[in-house]
Amino acid sequence: MSILKKSLTVLTLATLFSSSLVFAKDVTVQAEGTKFDPLIVNVDPGDTVYWTNMDIHNVHFMFQPDGAKDFKSEIGQNTSREFTKEGIYVYQCDPHIGLGMGGAVVVGKPSNLDTLKSTKLHGGLGMIAHKVIKAESK
Repeated sequence: MSILKKSLTVLTLATLFSSSLVFAKDVTVQAEGTKFDPLIVNVDPGDTVYWTNMDIHNVHFMFQPDGAKDFKSEIGQNTSREFTKEGIYVYQCDPHIGLGMGGAVVVGKPSNLDTLKSTKLHGGLGMIAHKVIKAESK
């Protein structure tokens, strides 16, 4: 392979790799009283979600795509997670789910929407799931 072809190959690979880093975005969800704002965030694979103002709250994923890694943050700690697997992630604040405190992250295509529709989630978590189903079924 000529030096020119090798150089073009390396340049092409470097461009592809760096462009995926450039397009990854950060999204912030803020705890406000007993709710998360925004309630539902839509991100692409590779994006990172940050949860802030978490003085007496945590993030605990209760529903997520098959094969996704479980996630539960410590109470009182701001936290973040980079999402790589497409699908819907529904989470709660453990101390305040009775007050409806939770939210959802939709990563890319909602590949597990039908599973969410058939899953029986109750109380505050069920309310959040219903809002996600309604938003993603449009």
